[in-house]
Amino acid sequence: MLVGFIFRMLFYGVLSLGAKSYRNFTMKKTILIALLTLVGYALSAQWTNNTDLNTLVAASRTGDMQSIGTSDGKTYVAFWHEVPEPIYYELRLQLLDEQGNQLFGPEGILVNDTVSMSSFTTVWSLSIDRDDNILIGFNGTGNDNAAYVHKIAPDGTQFWGSSGVTVGSGYDVKTVTLANGEVLVTWLPGNKGAMQKIAADGSLVWPNPITIEPTIANHKTSGGELAALSGGDYIVIVHDRGGFSPSALPYAQRYNTDGVAVWPGLVALTNNYYTAFNRRYSLIQDGDVVYFGYSGAQGIQPHGFLQRINPDGTLPWGINGSDFSTQTVFFERDVQVAFEAGSDVIWGICEYSDNTQGQVGEYVQKFDKQTGSRQLSNEGREVFPVSTDYISHQGKLRTIDDLPIFLVSDGNSNGVFPKDLLAVYLDKNGAFVWPEHTRPMATNANGVKSRIQFNKPAFGKATCVWVEARGNEFGVPYAQQLALACTPPTAGFSFSANALEVSFGSTAQAATSVFWSFGDDKYGSGINPTHTYSSTGTYTVCQYASNDCGTDTLCSNIFVIMSPVSVAEKVDKVVVSPNPNEGKWSVTLEVSATSDCSYGLYTSTGQLVSARALGLVNGLHQISMDESLQTGTYFMLLDIGKRRSVYPIIVR
Repeated sequence: MLVGFIFRMLFYGVLSLGAKSYRNFTMKKTILIALLTLVGYALSAQWTNNTDLNTLVAASRTGDMQSIGTSDGKTYVAFWHEVPEPIYYELRLQLLDEQGNQLFGPEGILVNDTVSMSSFTTVWSLSIDRDDNILIGFNGTGNDNAAYVHKIAPDGTQFWGSSGVTVGSGYDVKTVTLANGEVLVTWLPGNKGAMQKIAADGSLVWPNPITIEPTIANHKTSGGELAALSGGDYIVIVHDRGGFSPSALPYAQRYNTDGVAVWPGLVALTNNYYTAFNRRYSLIQDGDVVYFGYSGAQGIQPHGFLQRINPDGTLPWGINGSDFSTQTVFFERDVQVAFEAGSDVIWGICEYSDNTQGQVGEYVQKFDKQTGSRQLSNEGREVFPVSTDYISHQGKLRTIDDLPIFLVSDGNSNGVFPKDLLAVYLDKNGAFVWPEHTRPMATNANGVKSRIQFNKPAFGKATCVWVEARGNEFGVPYAQQLALACTPPTAGFSFSANALEVSFGSTAQAATSVFWSFGDDKYGSGINPTHTYSSTGTYTVCQYASNDCGTDTLCSNIFVIMSPVSVAEKVDKVVVSPNPNEGKWSVTLEVSATSDCSYGLYTSTGQLVSARALGLVNGLHQISMDESLQTGTYFMLLDIGKRRSVYPIIVR
């Protein structure tokens, strides 16, 4: 909050000075130095470049942790704090700010003071809403299996109290915030998954939970990944299984705001590649189109796929989707996919292994968003070879500047042996961006790492969070941030005038926000603003282009003039010839009475080049113009009595 306030104060201070300067890199540096100085007094930054040390999330013993990032670069970390029996566990929440500071104290805040826990935890989930509030779904494992949902603000406010909302009893609680702000919850109370909605005040919307029905009456179901659609509907990935094993076939169903199925039946996403109902899969959205990355097995050999699900329930890429690769030698496991808004491609990574699973490697693939076609050959591109080095991804795939970035473990990170966590950044062809191939994130030589999370990057910075036991110590949560070099913005704009109304077009590069000073004590924002001036004159217009790397300023003088009030008031029968010309032209005009006459020639930025008074009587006249002019566009203002005409003169 303080950082944002300081930046806004500094930024608007710049606006008041912008009209006095042109492209101003010095001003940008001054802003950043002042900002860093003020922040230095207010906060003690906690991110460290020492990847042997890392940033401590909380001084609390834990073995089960999850993390999710906010839109403004903060990091939520929820963890089960291990305490003596008979309590066993208490769920706590930490929030790291953009500098890595612990906003909720050294041990975080207690999330729930009523849940009954036994000596183990089960699968649980995090999600985030449009206001960066965190949703935590979990269940107790003590006296009952009560399923809870908590909604907590970045300032630590518990919207639904320290007891949260109990939706029923069961396992595997998942949440998503719908378009109207309500929260959809799914969980597994028995053999069939259930759904409920929670209103903003924490009340349950439906009188009773709605059952997720299977394809066959005696089959079992569970709710998988969730996607909120723009109109308030939502899509649920449904895992349908016929027996007691985890093996299931993935389906999809769209439900309306009342929880009623929209499509005639569950839509099969594959016909014979079995997934596991108790695993998490990769789901991303492009508007209301959903993409499902999964690995499914026929027999014992798994294969990776990307399936596209249209809002109407059709599967344009066929029953299984687009195959990650066509190779049949290696097992393909844990497909992760990522998409950047506005991109034409979807990135994917997949762990490859031999049939003994003793040798592991990592491959990358790129899919055409519309057709599903593979862009990096039919076998994908090798990032790390299948070998006993056992290098493969940990956590989710992310993108920065539409390029894939992910974590790998330098060896089998199985929670037994200390292994380094390394960041990998690939170019558009799937090749390494960094000459050193990887960059360290967590490298403590005695640290055994588990529960590894890789959050969505913000402002060119990627954050990973994990649990680590160093030496003989118990596990505690750590975090590390990696700042990728980003491109400073370059301001630029064009404009066109229609009388006093001027339309601006931004040509700024690498800018995430654009602000304007129009030179008449009025300001605006946006890419293509239109501004109307009150009178003819020269105005200094400044554009301020910003991103996380800084601010660039460009100022330019523009000249605007009042157009004639009506055609009848124009000077009679004026002809300018030749136009375009090389600095010589004539003006032929006819006047109907003796009048005071004058003309002025101006540059496109409003600078007067020449002026002359003319005495014209009734009749036809020709005025010769011979000016030493540079190439460009000029404006000739011709006044006869109270009548004015404006003519563009193009010199080439």
